[in-house]
Amino acid sequence: MIKKWLQGIFDKKELIEVREWRTDNSILKFLSSNLDNKGNLSEATHDLPDEKKDDEKIRFAAGLVDAMFGADDSDDSKRRITELSKHLKNIATKGDQISEQEFYRLITENEGVIGIIDEFLQAVVNEALPIQPNLFNFAKDLATRTDKRNAVKFGIAILGLCQNKSVLDDLKILGLHDEFTVYSAIAIANLSDNAENDLWELAQKVDGWGKIQLVDRLASPELSEQIKDWLILDGYKNKIMYEYLAYTCATNGELHKKLESEQIEHNLFKSASDIIEALTVEHSPAEDITTYAFASQVIQDFIRHSKKHATDISDFNALHKIKDFLTELQNDIGEQKKNGWNQDIISNCLIEIVEILNSRDWKVVAYEGLKSKDNVTYWNAKHASVKLGIDLWETVWKKLEENPLDSHSWYDVTHYSKPEHSDKIIDFALNHLPFDELATGAKDSNGFGDNYNKHASLEFATTFLENYPKKGEIIILTALRSPVTRNRNMGIQVLDKWKKENWSSEIEKEIRHLREIETNKHTKENIERLLNGQALK
Repeated sequence: MIKKWLQGIFDKKELIEVREWRTDNSILKFLSSNLDNKGNLSEATHDLPDEKKDDEKIRFAAGLVDAMFGADDSDDSKRRITELSKHLKNIATKGDQISEQEFYRLITENEGVIGIIDEFLQAVVNEALPIQPNLFNFAKDLATRTDKRNAVKFGIAILGLCQNKSVLDDLKILGLHDEFTVYSAIAIANLSDNAENDLWELAQKVDGWGKIQLVDRLASPELSEQIKDWLILDGYKNKIMYEYLAYTCATNGELHKKLESEQIEHNLFKSASDIIEALTVEHSPAEDITTYAFASQVIQDFIRHSKKHATDISDFNALHKIKDFLTELQNDIGEQKKNGWNQDIISNCLIEIVEILNSRDWKVVAYEGLKSKDNVTYWNAKHASVKLGIDLWETVWKKLEENPLDSHSWYDVTHYSKPEHSDKIIDFALNHLPFDELATGAKDSNGFGDNYNKHASLEFATTFLENYPKKGEIIILTALRSPVTRNRNMGIQVLDKWKKENWSSEIEKEIRHLREIETNKHTKENIERLLNGQALK
């Protein structure tokens, strides 16, 4: 009797308060309430409800972290998997509320937990846990009734194992946000009766990292002709970099077959141009023209079609880019012979490109593009103007006058100026940069946020002063007093170029004061080196 009484005391567990983690203000509700009449997300969903807004920290694009970082196989991660698996087993077999709460806490309190999700799911599969009634309901609540992204991701992932199609519509809505696209795609592929079409439908409504991962998963040689057409015309387009999907779409969309026709539609020509340009980018983050088996065939056919379709300034740039690639390839074909290249083909392609480039007055086209209010057209015209020998000064100066705090315009003005423009540029900076607003004191800030353009404009104006000692002193002083570390570093570099004999007493006083208050270790070391006449690091 006493033994049982003592055992009861020692076996009694501390009562844990069960806290409600479900919410009616879920991420799913947030996304659902911001759909347009075509079923696309509005701009209002750019930031999720759990977004931590801090201008002092680098913010990753939605879905980027999951795309960048793979599985975490550290001992700590293995421990987490074991703990999560234990709680999920209690949930699935007993409907244990304490385990539900602890599971939710573990996945939402640690941002890095996403690195274990694949290994965790494998552990769940190995356990062969019962899905009904508890596991499915718990996973659904994680995905649809929480306001934390990690909970939603785990919920979606587990739902993909539950073989219950009732959640498909919710998964499709969640998948519209790049943060959840890849998770939804995997779950939809496991649950849908027509996965190819469902994934294609989703792919047409996303354009960030989610689209990149989704198209990579969707693309295969067995796709329908309709989806292959889409891969070539739209599938490669995304707001990150076309380079990520150009090879995937060219290969699986069979670009080489589409271009071999005698005549093609203009929209196919433009898409082919985009894809080829992306494939020929140096140091591409993905597979490129050097590994594309149909490179020679596609470029030959594209040049052939260019004789009819090359009409705007972006076409001029595309042909020039191909010309540069072929010129370099001519010097060393190497392993690219396997892609169909030989010296005769390269020479013929170069001859045809030169003929097209000489067939019209591209300067007229460039000048028209420089007047455009469309940023892409203007950028293409500006890029082409350099190759055409067009002086861009008047154009970029007008742009800056129209928007004195546009950092892109400040870069262009300082980049395309001549020495005789220096006083004009410095005077403009003195009259238009908000010095009091920018000189708020040293902090270790990266300058992101609402004032990014202003700080970046100050940076370019400061850099411009390198070759003009003693001029624009207030610009240098403002850079040294800026909360943005990059601006202070630029001010220090300019003063190093000026040499001490060109410093005013106020500048020397400011740099010595900065030495005492500087918050960034690297910048502080360079201030010491600057004052001691040593080379900067």
